[in-house]
This record gives sequence, structure tokens and C-alpha cells, in this order.
Amino acid sequence: MLEHKNHSEDFEGLTFAEQAKSLNTTVMNLEKAIFAHKRRAFEEGKEDSTYKYVEQLKKLIEKIS
Repeated sequence: MLEHKNHSEDFEGLTFAEQAKSLNTTVMNLEKAIFAHKRRAFEEGKEDSTYKYVEQLKKLIEKIS
């Protein structure tokens, strides 16, 4: 089975299992990115903008629920 990044089809063309794996990977990468961003904000004395991402995620959850 090909990984999504090497897949010649778009997301709609993936199988259910491939879509699930891709979504899971995307969520995990987003989590890592947000934590890295929080650490960098702390290290550089910048304002923590996590609340902005929380609000965006809340809107997304409302849309997909």
C-alpha cells in the first residue's frame, strides 16, 4: 500500500483506511507543531497564541460534528 504523500490520487481517491491513516497523521503533526510553537513562543518571550488555534479547532469541530 502506498503512503498518502507518494500516492498519485487526491485524498478523495484514497481508500477508507488510507484516509483514516492520513487524517490521524495530520492530527498528530498538528499537535506536535502547536507544542513546538508554544515552546518557541516561550523561548523568545512572545505572546502564546494557543488560544487562536483552540478557537480555530473549535470551529472545525463544530463544522464536522
